[in-house]
Amino acid sequence: MKNNTKSNKSKLSDLVNSAQIIGEESLTEAAETDSVNSFPEITLAKLKSAKLLTASIDEEYGGRNLGLKAGTNLALLTVLKNIGKGNLVMGRVLEGHINAQILINQFGSEKQKKLFAEDAFEGRLFGVWNTQAEDGTFLSKKEKGNFYLNGSKTFATGSEYVTRPIVTAAKKDGSWQMCVVPLDKLTVKSDSSWWNPMGMKASRSFKMTFTKAHITKINLLGSAGEYYLQPGFSGGAVRFAAVQLGAAERLLDETKKYLVSLNRTQDPFQKMRLGQMAIAVESGNHWLNNSAMRLDQYMKKPTKRKGDGFIIYANMMRTAIEQICIEVMNLCQKCVGARGLNKPYHFERIIRDLSTYLRQPAPDAVLGDIGGHLLQSSFPASEIWNVNFNKKKKNESNKF
Repeated sequence: MKNNTKSNKSKLSDLVNSAQIIGEESLTEAAETDSVNSFPEITLAKLKSAKLLTASIDEEYGGRNLGLKAGTNLALLTVLKNIGKGNLVMGRVLEGHINAQILINQFGSEKQKKLFAEDAFEGRLFGVWNTQAEDGTFLSKKEKGNFYLNGSKTFATGSEYVTRPIVTAAKKDGSWQMCVVPLDKLTVKSDSSWWNPMGMKASRSFKMTFTKAHITKINLLGSAGEYYLQPGFSGGAVRFAAVQLGAAERLLDETKKYLVSLNRTQDPFQKMRLGQMAIAVESGNHWLNNSAMRLDQYMKKPTKRKGDGFIIYANMMRTAIEQICIEVMNLCQKCVGARGLNKPYHFERIIRDLSTYLRQPAPDAVLGDIGGHLLQSSFPASEIWNVNFNKKKKNESNKF
């Protein structure tokens, strides 16, 4: 048993190391593909060859269980951080791909798991397209469990590269159904004019419109409404927060390199700013580690209490990392000044990309949920976030 544990850790370590190497190598391509009309194809190819696109598939179907089993979540979040550190666009694409793999593992039938695992091993890129406007997607029944998919999705990351997106669509009764859409077998309208962002340009988060797209029964994932089941829906925020933290780490490393190259290492104010950046980044890594631990605890023994607690902790993590990233960006700009915000330095692009990526939905509501949870709890602050705390313990003496 111990040998198996060591072997599994070694496999996960290989994935983390590969992600670190790819992240470092992807920085140059990130600058070269900073355009709505581009995509980091070289980095994508490296993710495929390193088997990072099949790592979050069950071992039964050839994967590595990354993010699917307790004990793998720290490796998953570190992989995402390492890719985000080199290229936020590819970090976002990989996070969406892994999100899709986790949903398939959770809600797919055995036949679907096998089919979509084969698609992934053949190099098809997955994603999750849920955001929409007034002309959103809906399903209309065709015959014998087959449907037509109509309507549009916005912020469809990886447009024209993702060929197996999970698309949520409304059914006649108002419920939401996940569909794994085989885009390479359908005609879909891609609208790139919709995507003119400040940053994350190469993520190609276009508007995608479906017109009578044929969806067969095998492509219907899970039951209606399951996409929004908790804690998976809200708890998934820890993954995109990990990608964002990678960019904060990169800004710290690049700022240090910049100051050393200009021989500005003795300026007391620069030292102070770097110290503040280091503290912020290190605190982000503590949030990452603790979030992985709490998710592991939930996976080992899923209970409603642990699930609810993990949602709140995930909300705390995404909020804290947003604040950390904003602080690091501000300090970085003070350190490098106007000169550093020019090309060929990477600061300006990373700050644009990170500022855009940080705009995740409902940040104020998330913060309100955290405060509400605290107000409703009868536990003191020292115990409310303790995943092992048992509210039945009343008369135990201190353990220390």
